Order: sequence, then C-alpha cells, then structure tokens
Amino acid sequence: MSPRRDPVPRARAWGHWLGGFLLLGILGGAVVTAAVGLWQSLDLRQVAPGLAANPGRPPDPEPALSAGSPDASFSAVILHLSRNSNFFPDEKYYEKEVARWRDVVASVGGRVRKASSVDGLRNLGPDDLLVVPEAPCLSRAEVDAVRAHLGRGGSLVSNWAVGARDATCRWRGWQTVAEFSGARDVRELAVRDGLYFTVPGGLPLSPGLDPGTRVELRPEPTLALNQSGARVYWSDWALNPAPDESGGTSDVAATVGRTPSGGRIAWFGFHLSQASTPRDSLNIYRMVQNGVRWGAGVPIASIAAWPDGRRAALVLMQDVEAEHRNALVLAELLRELSVPGSFYAVSGLVKDDPELARALSEAGEVGSHSPDHRPVAGLAFDDQRDLLRRGWGEIHGWTGMEPHGFRPPEESFDVNTLRAWAEAGGRYVVATNDARSGSPEVHGSGGDRVILLPRLIKDDYNVFVQDGALGADRLTEAFLEGATKIRAVGGLAVAALHTQIAGTGARLEAVRVLADTTRAHRDWWTARADEVADWWRRRASLAVRFLSPETAEDGSVPEIVVEAPRGEDIEGLWLDIVLPHGVRDAQPVVNGSSVAFTLTPWGIRVPVGNLPAGGEGRIALVNGATTILAEADGS
Repeated sequence: MSPRRDPVPRARAWGHWLGGFLLLGILGGAVVTAAVGLWQSLDLRQVAPGLAANPGRPPDPEPALSAGSPDASFSAVILHLSRNSNFFPDEKYYEKEVARWRDVVASVGGRVRKASSVDGLRNLGPDDLLVVPEAPCLSRAEVDAVRAHLGRGGSLVSNWAVGARDATCRWRGWQTVAEFSGARDVRELAVRDGLYFTVPGGLPLSPGLDPGTRVELRPEPTLALNQSGARVYWSDWALNPAPDESGGTSDVAATVGRTPSGGRIAWFGFHLSQASTPRDSLNIYRMVQNGVRWGAGVPIASIAAWPDGRRAALVLMQDVEAEHRNALVLAELLRELSVPGSFYAVSGLVKDDPELARALSEAGEVGSHSPDHRPVAGLAFDDQRDLLRRGWGEIHGWTGMEPHGFRPPEESFDVNTLRAWAEAGGRYVVATNDARSGSPEVHGSGGDRVILLPRLIKDDYNVFVQDGALGADRLTEAFLEGATKIRAVGGLAVAALHTQIAGTGARLEAVRVLADTTRAHRDWWTARADEVADWWRRRASLAVRFLSPETAEDGSVPEIVVEAPRGEDIEGLWLDIVLPHGVRDAQPVVNGSSVAFTLTPWGIRVPVGNLPAGGEGRIALVNGATTILAEADGS
C-alpha cells in the first residue's frame, strides 16, 4: 500500500523526546533551553511542492549498511501451541508465522528446538533463548513457566498480544504483555489507514537500519507500550510520534531490555508478515534479527552514522533563483558564523555574475539548480542527460569548480535523474524522499553511486507561501522544530532557503538561531552537502566483521575488524557496539592502542579514527569485555 499523506497529527512537545536524548545523546551535550516549545504539525506534502504533479514514489535506495556480529551458536526454544491456530481467521496463519520466526532465529545462529507443553517450558535452562511468537492464548501454567524462566536469568523474545488470553482464548488482559515486555501500560492501536513505525539510530534494534528509518505496515491490529527513554516508536508518515488514540502516551512499537535476574527481553508489537512492501519486509527482518541477537546475548557492531561520534548532521542551503544576488547576504552571514553553506544556482540566471560566483564559492560549495528551473522528473533519459550536463557545465564555467550536487526544481526526481546526474559528473541530489528515512540514501552501485540527501523539515516556501505565515519568527520555529526531531532520530537536517523568499532581512535570523542552537548542543556535525554526501558514500563501502575465536590472534577473544574501501580513506570513524551482557571494565584497544570510549545504555561507542584507503581497524575488548564476548559467542 502506498503511503497516504493524511494531515499529520500535532506532534509532541520537545520534552517528549528528552528521554531519548538522555539515552541517545552519547556525547553528553547539554540540552539548550533556548530551543523549542511545542512542535507544529509537519505535513511533508508541503515539503515537496512537486508531489501533486509527480505523485510517483522516489526510486528505492540500496539497503542500508549491514552490521557485523560473531558467528554465534546458541540454543533457542520456540513455543509452539496449536491452540493459537484457532484464534486467527486463517487456520494456516499460525503455522506459517511460527515457521517465519524459526527461520529468523536460525539465520542468526540459533539451534532451534520446539516446546509444546508446560513440561517443555519447565525444562528450559537459563542459557536457552525462549521465543514465543503469535501466542495470545496461554494457560496460567504456561505463563507461570515463562515467568520462572525469566526468574532464572533466562531470556525471552515475543511479539504482539502474548498471553492476553487464556488457554481457551478468552480475554485475560494486557498484564502478561506488560510483564513480558517491561512496559508500564499497553494499548491497542486503532486500525489506521497508514500504519508506520520509526527506528531511531543508536538502539540495539537499529543496526542495519539507517537512522530514522520509517517502516510501513498493513493496517492490522497492533499494540503500543508506554515506556520512557529512547525507543522504536509508532509514527505518522512524517516521522512524528503517533501514540494510541485513546489519549494516552503509549507509542512504543518494539523494545528490548534487561531483567533483574540477568536475562534479556525483546518484544515487537506487530507481526512479521505485516510489512507493506519488500523494502519494509527487509527492514522488519533486520530489526527482529537484532532483537533475537539481543535475547541470545550476541553482540553487534555497526558504523556510527556521523563522523567523530556526532549525533546528527546539519546542512544549510539556499536555492539561488529570482533575486539571485540576495545570495550574497546569506554568504556573508555564513562567513560571520563560521559555518559552511551549500548553494544551488539556476545557471541561466547567474552565469554572467562573476562576483556572486566568487562569494558563494568562498562561503561553501555551489551546485546546480538546473539551467532554467524546468522540472526534470518524468522526462526521457536523453532529455534529462542533456539538461543536467548543460547545468553542470554552466556551473563549472561560472565558478571554475566542478559541481557535485544537484537540487532538482520542485524537488522531483526519478531514476533517470540520478543516472543522468551521475553521468554528468555529479555525486549527490538534494530532494525529498517520501519521508521513508531521516538519513541519506545510496542509489546505484559502484562508481555510479549517487547519494540522495533528503529534506524533511519545512523551508521558507512552506512557511511563508504555503502556510501563509507573516512573522519571520515562524521560520525560526520551523527550523528548530525540525532539527529537534532529526536529532532525536539521529539523522540529517537540511535547512533550505530561497533567494526570493528569505534572502534578506529578519527572515535570515532563522539561520543564525539554528546555527547557534546546534553548536551549543555539541553533538551536531554542520557541514556542506557535498561533505555529507561523500561521508555517506564512503561509509556505505565499509565492512564490519568479527573474527571468530579460531582466527583471532590470541586464540580466544574475537576482534572486530572495520575495513575501508579501496581507493578512498575515511576520517573520524566511530563504532557502535551492542553488548547484551553489559559492560564490565571494558577497555577497547584499536590497532594495539587503548582509546577513550563512551558508555551507552546498550554497550559502548569506540573511536576508530582514520583509516587509509583499503586499510583496516582492529578493535579488541580486553579485561572485563573478554568475558562478555566469550559468553556472547558461546565459547
């Protein structure tokens, strides 16, 4: 089902995100009190003016960078109770779903066996991972046996309405779901035409998913939990939290945690087969794999989203169109603030203005906004190739530098646009991406890769033209509100202006306030768009793997290896390591040297530093972490 762009519900106050910031603000940046009041609705129909004329979905990107984990082998028991088949209208549904769960568990190293009785549950050992899928109907004895397993330090992975009904499938209540998931409250979401959840970066469920990935589900009954802190949350189309409609604050779609007895739990509020598209299915599969690894105690290593361990990235940009010399004002402001900018010029309007070319090049980078501001999406490839080559050449001749970025008029593009820009010599495109992710996307393959930098926050056109706002402060509010959300999910914030709308005067104060606010947080990376695109392209070529104990140099502890792509080096690299067993006196050693690292609620973050082209970084965890990895790998 394609996304419905219904009006977006009013988002939560900025304090709604604070629990996530405390957990996910890894570098400990202080919360800036000058930032944000209540969010306003963010309607991404308005973010893309061209959607009405060009309603096709953007082309699908490559899958996100995969994570690394050891070649684990662990014991897993799936609870299989045939009575649950009777609960579902399709009598074959239960068996199919249990088989899906078996496949997921086996794919990450589980040696799966079946339990079909209370005795089977009572015989579980504390090292057995118990998986209870699609099991609304549990007897009291079965619930007690699962509870006893958790009390012995065992771990549990479950989903949906586990134990909400008794052995005859009569209603019991949500207390079992709450107990097995660690929630304060459980609510059933009303069936929605558009059902989505969003996955922030930096969680145990996040590896293999880009920060802010939105997953669409078919509109079937689902559950939401009430929990504090960072979480995978039910959202609207625009990544805003969308809690249960009963007036509560339950918005958790999936969660992991640790039990007082030393075990681990993972819970998912939906069904494995509920994905709306193949891409959504892959994202669900990866997330559930992560949940199973968490329950089994298997560590996961993934490349941090941004250089130097930053939480989020910011790009300040301007479309240089009518009244193009207004761009001189923003260029001067950026130099005053000592922050870079990206400018996208309609080359037919500016190519005879050498003073403007020098000023914009000194303030940042200059890309193409087409030769004549004609939309390109939907044109034949040959026509797009000719237009984009012309735009590339005119910007090159105007500035003396090769343009890397293309900003499509009306932000509309298609597969031909990406291919044509790559052939012209470009590296990235700035446009909307249907709000499917808060992060850059990789399109194409090999040397023809093009990075899509998505814009997900309102710009001056949305605020002053479409919304009809009069006060300049409304643009400041829109930028801060959008940046707050992007920081919460760990993605990319693109703050965009137009020379004829917010080219001069008080409206430009929004740039000053946004720059000062993100600088005060200390965990933002403010960069030119080409720097962000180059980082994301290089990051996508990195490989992460664990050395098995048999091949580790000391023969016992698996090291983590990060391999850089050939032909390009990478700087400021950090690694996120999920350690389900916890951290006990861990000391990371990178290429033989101890490094300062950061603790997270789920493990550690380690600075790998700079890797030369084709080089590798080796990360070993010594002392207490030796035990952690040995336990997790089953050795």
